[in-house]
Amino acid sequence: MKHLIASAMLAATVALAGFPATADSPVHLRGEVDAVSGSTFELTPFGGQQTEVGWTTTTRFASLKAAQLSDIKQGMFVGTAALPQPDGTLKALEIHIFPESMRGTGEGYRPFPQVKQGTMTNATITNMTGSSGTTTDGGKTLTLTYKDGRQTVIVPPNAPIVLLGPGDASMLTAHAKVSVTATKDAAGKLTATRLLIGLDGATPPI
Repeated sequence: MKHLIASAMLAATVALAGFPATADSPVHLRGEVDAVSGSTFELTPFGGQQTEVGWTTTTRFASLKAAQLSDIKQGMFVGTAALPQPDGTLKALEIHIFPESMRGTGEGYRPFPQVKQGTMTNATITNMTGSSGTTTDGGKTLTLTYKDGRQTVIVPPNAPIVLLGPGDASMLTAHAKVSVTATKDAAGKLTATRLLIGLDGATPPI
């Protein structure tokens, strides 16, 4: 699970119905599971047409549950897909909270190609202010510190917040909402390399 990186998760209110792909490029899908059979499942991407996705023994699974802005605490290790702002801060599209067992996963700051001009920061919250501090709309301002630097992230009050956790294939059930990173072979077959599964009706934000 330490190898689960943010590009598989989570993150944003943008629905990823899939990108044009060659046999060598990854495909990103986000949608609802229609049915599961053996080591394959039928997926209807948000805004797309039903497609079949398989998985193997090397596929990495994770789960998520819905959380709230109030669940974010200083000292937590979190990740966020965000957009750069003119003042040099980042505006969070979502926040995913890692359990302590996954601290350090994908640590750092990098581009997030699933969102135009998007960034991804996985880091520790070393400072946090709320509506009585630098924000006035009920959101939070986070200082995210990683090995080589830090970022200031503005979290709007309506940003999706999720709690990540371990996962396995048994969590893949009809009507579950999932985020998938997959490979596509020359015949068009999709095989998941990473699967993020929403529990209790939760929807992966990206």
